[in-house]
Amino acid sequence: MAIALSIPLAEAALFTAGCALIHARRQRPHQTTLVLMGLAALLVAALAITAVPPNYAAMDLDRAAEDLRIGNVTE
Repeated sequence: MAIALSIPLAEAALFTAGCALIHARRQRPHQTTLVLMGLAALLVAALAITAVPPNYAAMDLDRAAEDLRIGNVTE
């Protein structure tokens, strides 16, 4: 699924889960807030992971090896 389609889907799912959680846990608002913040953090982490290209680590290693060959190493 493309990232452009997964963002609105994730937003809708998080909103729906949040509404259901708030409705079910009205007596404990502080705990509900912590749970919702945790869910939001997981969503941000998942979106960040999907935004990274799959060959990012290999690209970084190739650049580092090229810098070593050229002599552009800074310490």
